[in-house]
Amino acid sequence: MNCTIYSQQQAPTRHKRMEQSKQYNNGKFHNVQKINLWEGSKMWETFMEYTFGKRVDAVPTPPFPLQTIKGNEFYLDDTAAIHFARLGHSSLLLQIGGKVWLTDPVFSKRASPVQWMGPKRFHPVPIEINELPEIEGVIISHDHYDHLDHNSVRQLKDRAKLFLVPLGIGNILESWGVPAKKIVELDWWENVTLGDIEFISTPTRHFSGRGLWDGNTTLWTSWVIRTEKHSIYFSGDSGYFEGFKQIGEKYGPFDITFMENGAYNKNWPDVHMSPEETMQAFKDLKGKLLVPIHNGTFDLSLHSWYDPMERIMGLAKKENAQILIPTMGQIVDGMNPPSTIAWWKKYSSVTVNELVLNTP
Repeated sequence: MNCTIYSQQQAPTRHKRMEQSKQYNNGKFHNVQKINLWEGSKMWETFMEYTFGKRVDAVPTPPFPLQTIKGNEFYLDDTAAIHFARLGHSSLLLQIGGKVWLTDPVFSKRASPVQWMGPKRFHPVPIEINELPEIEGVIISHDHYDHLDHNSVRQLKDRAKLFLVPLGIGNILESWGVPAKKIVELDWWENVTLGDIEFISTPTRHFSGRGLWDGNTTLWTSWVIRTEKHSIYFSGDSGYFEGFKQIGEKYGPFDITFMENGAYNKNWPDVHMSPEETMQAFKDLKGKLLVPIHNGTFDLSLHSWYDPMERIMGLAKKENAQILIPTMGQIVDGMNPPSTIAWWKKYSSVTVNELVLNTP
């Protein structure tokens, strides 16, 4: 269905739209396929191991590889091209349809409600907000701190023309000073066309919340982004579920799939995918080029920082899948991707198996 972009005066209340959602019941949003979050004992066990356990390569050995970006070198005057650069974690600078977009921008030093504690970046951001090219819009997948960053949104609210978000997040953005007229909220399977680009909010299997009492009061989503010539999938965060096949059947194949691959753990298998599940989801979506994200910036689980990249590369080789894992800040021509070299091997304290994979 098409989603009308309401002005603040014309809009039904945001709460009314939430109540009308099939995903909303008893004040909360719900997954199609239920999830079981970790029990208190498992949470404590994970916290103790994360804080006091002897872990191998939780963070990279410096210096971390990084390519800085100048705003004027990213935007290319070619409306048929797709260019992108990883800024870290799930933050992407993306050019499609001649416009530049940001996904889940986190420019702060920590993915945390405070900047004096919490997961700290492994590397600087390849480009600062004040150096960004003209930003058409910001695309948000959900409200967790490693995807929706208060400081970044406050700095982007006057630079970006639009904010595309799932239901409920509009209230958060307005409280941070984003004008209501800039906010486009979508439910699952709703779509909006902006210029020559169509955006479709599609399901994920996850959860939301920024505090102790607001769990699942906003929706979580993935995004299908397409023009007449190209299509992109941005996963946001998700556990593996049957919805990937449904999205693939309805909107695939995808030229580029930006897929969550990192921060997985045996104690929360329903809300984050293992690399093996990421590969299966990529196949379900009928993806052509796999670009793993949600890794290489923050220490959010117990695996080594390079484990997501190492494992997904091995799986891609086994499956003969086209994969690209660029360094942070590397500007990529999505239609002519370079070969992937396992650059992370030089920045770990132990030797990992040698692996170099060329794209088919």
